[in-house]
Amino acid sequence: MALKNLPELFAFSRAHQWQKLVFSLKGYRFWRTQLTMLIGISLNAFVINAIIIPHTLFTGGLTGISLIIYYLSPLLGLGWIYFILNIPLFILAWRKLTLSLIIHSISGMLMTSLMLEVTKGAELQIPEPLVASILAGLFFGLGTGFYLRFGGSAGGLDILAAYMRKSYNLPLGVTFNLTNLLILGSALYFNDLMTTFYAGIFIFCNSWMTEKIVSGFSQRNAVMIITDAPHLIAAEISKRLDRDVTFLHASGGYSKKEKEIIYTVINFTETGRLKEIIYEIDENAFITILNTSAVIGTKFLTWEDEGYTYKRHQAMLQEIEKEKQDLHLD
Repeated sequence: MALKNLPELFAFSRAHQWQKLVFSLKGYRFWRTQLTMLIGISLNAFVINAIIIPHTLFTGGLTGISLIIYYLSPLLGLGWIYFILNIPLFILAWRKLTLSLIIHSISGMLMTSLMLEVTKGAELQIPEPLVASILAGLFFGLGTGFYLRFGGSAGGLDILAAYMRKSYNLPLGVTFNLTNLLILGSALYFNDLMTTFYAGIFIFCNSWMTEKIVSGFSQRNAVMIITDAPHLIAAEISKRLDRDVTFLHASGGYSKKEKEIIYTVINFTETGRLKEIIYEIDENAFITILNTSAVIGTKFLTWEDEGYTYKRHQAMLQEIEKEKQDLHLD
């Protein structure tokens, strides 16, 4: 496409995203996300004011940077500091991120800034800093994972990480890890080794709980099985585990023999039983087991469980197609 058409393409892209946003406002999924954000962010704000600040602990991400500034100069409220730090991030990432992410992030930023001020002065009596850092990490991860599971965002480092990935192909984890290293280094410089240790414990507990809430405590495993008895093993999986299987047609790179690879998804607790089935039938089978963050389909979550409906999807596609015709981009 010629460079002269890029402004028109950008206009269509933004108009397309506005159209999707309008449709989402008519359904419950958008408002469910906003509600989960309000609950999760309120919990996080309470944890910061009631546990983290009284013990002079540190969190990760942009909240951690805000705490560093707050500890150095508490004249300005923590909520205001967080709000001000977010402004350049939104300006930087405005044209790089989807409109839906921007709207949710702005909403989350405002909720965070507001709730940090509303819960100011709250305090839980936890005399031991180690216990405080563990509890704070677990509850903070609970709040964060709760709204992330439903597509929410509180702004902050999420915006910067998404921008760096789209602009420079930098993995999300690199941005988060570098920022957390900066925070831990600041904790060591401005305080002492034990405070840094407690900050590290908080970040670990927070990350662990967030991952568990987002992916679910009922971990699913995707399994691929290469065996000389695929149909027999598949039948036993269906009979004894009540799981469906898919055959993937392949050929050996060395033997050149045609193979049927079994692909199935099981719960974490079924892994041992699956291994028994495979061992009983073909002890020479080759298997790979991969952890999954989400599974949508028969016997697991449905699209309706995730808030999607067929009619809304079809209506959205029709509106997008009409808009494309109006812009003469076909």
